[in-house]
Amino acid sequence: MYKSLRTNLPKEIMELQGFPHKGPEDKSYVAANEMLKYLEDYADHFDLKKHIKFHHHVKEISPLAGDRWNVTVIDLQEKIVETLEFDGVVICIGNYSNPAIPEVPGIEKFRGMKIHSHDYRDSSIFKDKSTVVIGCGPSGLDISFDIAKVAEKVYLSHHNQRVKNMQFPSNMVQKIDIKEVVENGIVFQDGSYEQVDSILYCTAGYNYKYPFLNPECGIRVENNHVKPLFKHILNIEHPTMYFIGIPTNTAGFCMIDLQVQFAKTFLEGRAKLPSKEEMIEDTRLDVESRLASGLRPKELHMMGRRSKDYYDSLASLSGLESVSPVVLQIYFDGIDRFMCDFSHFREDKYKLLDKDHYMVKFPNEEEPVMRRQEIVLD
Repeated sequence: MYKSLRTNLPKEIMELQGFPHKGPEDKSYVAANEMLKYLEDYADHFDLKKHIKFHHHVKEISPLAGDRWNVTVIDLQEKIVETLEFDGVVICIGNYSNPAIPEVPGIEKFRGMKIHSHDYRDSSIFKDKSTVVIGCGPSGLDISFDIAKVAEKVYLSHHNQRVKNMQFPSNMVQKIDIKEVVENGIVFQDGSYEQVDSILYCTAGYNYKYPFLNPECGIRVENNHVKPLFKHILNIEHPTMYFIGIPTNTAGFCMIDLQVQFAKTFLEGRAKLPSKEEMIEDTRLDVESRLASGLRPKELHMMGRRSKDYYDSLASLSGLESVSPVVLQIYFDGIDRFMCDFSHFREDKYKLLDKDHYMVKFPNEEEPVMRRQEIVLD
C-alpha cells in the first residue's frame, strides 16, 4: 500500500455486519490507516485475535477421506513444522498478491526503472522524472495523480474512453496504447515518441495463485480462471473447501461478508448444497453467459452489473439476507463519480438512510441530495 492511499469507495459500503464505522462522519473516503484501524477494532470488539495463529505459513493443504483436510504449517518464529487435521478449509488470501506484468514489445531493451503498482509506496522516486503509466483503472489514475505532484511529466497510456474529457494536471498527458518500448523511451500506436525515465505498470491486474494446494485438491487456474468453483466460492470436487474474495469489480467488503456467512452456513450443516451434477451445470451456464456477454476467459470472475444477481443467488441458496441493493447503487454511483470528477469525488459525503434510500452531498452543492436505489442489472 502506498503512503497517500485513500479508499476509492465510500466507507459507508465498506462495513462488516454488526460493526458500523465510528467515524469520521464528515468524510466518506478514508485513508488506508483508518481502514486498518476499523479492521483492528472489529477484531478487538469480537475478541477474534485469540482464535488466530499469527506468524504461521501454510505450506500445504491436501484432502483426506470424508472431505476432511490435512494442513501443514510452519511456525515462522519457532521454526516448527506441524500437520493439523480440519473438517473444512476457507481460503482467504484474496486476489491482490501476485501482480500480472503485461507483455510489452521491446520492454527488455528499456534502461530505466520498471515498477508495478503493487510495489508502489510513495512518489519520491519519481521526483523530477518523466514517467509513463500503463493503464487507467482506479490504481492507474490514483497513482498518476500522486506522481504528477512531483514528476516532471507523466504520460498516461490507456484506451479508457470514459476519462478522455477528465481534467488532468498540466504535467499529465494522455497517450494511446504503446506500440513498443525502446532503450530510453516509448513509441505509441500513433507513431509518437516520448523519452521517459521510468515505466509504471497499472494494468493487467493480478494472478490467482495457490501454491500451497496439493493437486489432489482438484483446483486449477487456467487463464486466470479458478475452477471448478460453484458460485466462484465452493470447490465442487471437495465441498468443504471455500474461496473468499475471488470475484472482482464489485462491492468487496459486502461481498466478502456474505461469502463468509455462506461458507459458514454450509460448513455448519444449516443448509444443503445442490448435488455435484447441479453445481457443475450451474457453473457451466454461468461461464457460457459471461463469455456470451463479451467477457474474456481471464475476466470470468468479474461481477460488475451482475453483482446483484450473484449476491441474491448466494443468499437464496443459504437462506441468508442478500446485500442491500442501495449498497450496490452507491457502489456504481461512486464509480461514475470516480471516472467523471477524479479530482473531487473523494469530497462526496454519503449517508445510508434505509435499504432503498441514501443521501449524498457533493462538494459544489450546499445541500445533500436524497437518492433512491434503482435496479442495478445489465
